[in-house]
Amino acid sequence: MTMAPSGTVMNDKGNRVQFSLAGPEDISDIVDLLQANEATNGGSLTGHFDQPAVAAAIRDMPVVIARVQKHLAGVLVSSSKPATAPGPIVAEMLKTYQGGPDAYLYGPICIDRRDRGLGLAEGLFTRLKAELPGREGILFIRRDNVASLRAHQNKLGMELRGDFNVDGVRYAVFSYRAES
Repeated sequence: MTMAPSGTVMNDKGNRVQFSLAGPEDISDIVDLLQANEATNGGSLTGHFDQPAVAAAIRDMPVVIARVQKHLAGVLVSSSKPATAPGPIVAEMLKTYQGGPDAYLYGPICIDRRDRGLGLAEGLFTRLKAELPGREGILFIRRDNVASLRAHQNKLGMELRGDFNVDGVRYAVFSYRAES
């Protein structure tokens, strides 16, 4: 999938996908998508995402969304280290690898089940890197989330920086640097 300067592409189903920065009007859709994919609901996202947290993320750093018509097909959140809640997983990730002084946290990224496999993760990632040129992103992925590990390492070209454990769950730490 190649993104046009306007941020619009055609996906594999022939639908127009619009990549843009999230605004306050997108908060409810983002919360619905993230909550539907939280581990407590059978998904693979770590943590809980509510309206105040998503609103704070939008105010802090770029949050990129993909819409197919009016349907929210995907979201990629970024956050500054100071604005990130100091939970045990993020704390262990940053002990393992904290990146440079300009580093920020990448994630979560979430694609609606109906829109997976269509290159949306790559489109969201491309847009985020364009918003933060020259900056380093850091993320963690559960080691049992094989699809996400494969996508981030093989498709998105992220570099493995280390591993850590929290409450018996293994995680991998990755990073990347957007071109300036």
